[in-house]
Amino acid sequence: MLFNDITAYFKKQVKPSEWQALIWSFLYFVFLLTGYFILRPIREEMGVTAGKDNLKWLFATTFLVMMSLQPLYGKLVSKYPRKQFIPIAYGFFATLIVGIWLLFQTFGSEHVGVARFFFVFVSVYNLFVVSIFWSFMADIYNKQQGARLFGIIAAGGSTGGIVGSLITSNLVSSVGTVNLLLISAGFLLLCLLAVLKIRSYAIVVQQQKEVPLGGSAWEGLQLMLGNRLLQHIALLTVLSVTIGSIYYYLQNDFVGRFYAEQDTRTAVFGNINMITNILTLGFQLLLIPFLLQKISIHKVLMIYPILMFFNMVLLGFFPVILVVLGGIALQRSGAYGLLKPPADWLFTGLPDNIKYKFKNFVDTVIYRGGDVFAQVIVVGYLVADKNSLLHWLEKRLGFDWNETAVLIITGILCSVVFIWNAYRLGIMAQQRFTENPTSD
Repeated sequence: MLFNDITAYFKKQVKPSEWQALIWSFLYFVFLLTGYFILRPIREEMGVTAGKDNLKWLFATTFLVMMSLQPLYGKLVSKYPRKQFIPIAYGFFATLIVGIWLLFQTFGSEHVGVARFFFVFVSVYNLFVVSIFWSFMADIYNKQQGARLFGIIAAGGSTGGIVGSLITSNLVSSVGTVNLLLISAGFLLLCLLAVLKIRSYAIVVQQQKEVPLGGSAWEGLQLMLGNRLLQHIALLTVLSVTIGSIYYYLQNDFVGRFYAEQDTRTAVFGNINMITNILTLGFQLLLIPFLLQKISIHKVLMIYPILMFFNMVLLGFFPVILVVLGGIALQRSGAYGLLKPPADWLFTGLPDNIKYKFKNFVDTVIYRGGDVFAQVIVVGYLVADKNSLLHWLEKRLGFDWNETAVLIITGILCSVVFIWNAYRLGIMAQQRFTENPTSD
């Protein structure tokens, strides 16, 4: 009975003419995230090799690399039509992965310099290729289709995350950590096949698809500075990253204090990932497609920050390990399952320079800038560093609040701003859609 209900639901969501494009879009994201989740655990290992005290500087380096690559990406988008620059971008990253594999073969997997380079590369790579993917999806589907289909497509990413993790855990002992890089590069090449299969479904006319976007290399930044809607999208990204960084710090603190054995901690993290993936798939496949068609976009965007507010309040009253772990699972699944699909849906029907240039700018430079802000300023300056505000207050004023309390209060305040930001963004987006109904 349940299977029949689910089947009927998807038949209602997907029109017969959309199935081929949807299947290839889903597979495209599966291939992309499978390749990334093969690289991700290797990146975490390289972070250990590089030294845990250097993590904030690695994220700062990642941000600087993003800033330096943004003009190059802008020139690429300006010079080449989409059917050329997407294969060029993916081919470039696949070549780099193979090149790093050669470096590991030459210098060894314990080489600190190569480990740091790999950590920064993967942090840059993930955001660029995923940003390109969602920009391309905004070309393939209009707003009405996106409301029905983006949650299903996003589920391909969660599926890829599961597949990539399974490949890593089952093959690492037989092929070795470094050789997994070649498998990841292979999945990136499969993405090129998917691009070739679905690019003919782009909603723009054929002549437009052949024309480069033009404009300057820094047009993404220029677009944001002159557009309040885009500024709110950028702020949404920074607030989401900040909330995630607070939870990441609390996770390491609580799990480290409550579970002494390494194997136990590994099992805990594994359970968190499993719960997160299950929740994310449910949000992406069932909840978000329904909500995007039934309620206003500002209400959909507000769901995730409201959940974060109440979860932070709950954690403030009950700062115990189970509430922390449950909050982490909700935060991660909500960020990818509740917030990202409607946020990406906002780009459907917008001009190409916004979909490709601004979206890439916000998904890369703004995202990693938010990482640096959260790691260095919010977490580091407030509680973690030796010269943090909390430690200064303890010495000068006898301030006796602990790190958890300060971060929870910070998280609650960020959530309040987050709710307001999501509301304003949704209202402005709805007004824009109303003023430009032909963009559908």
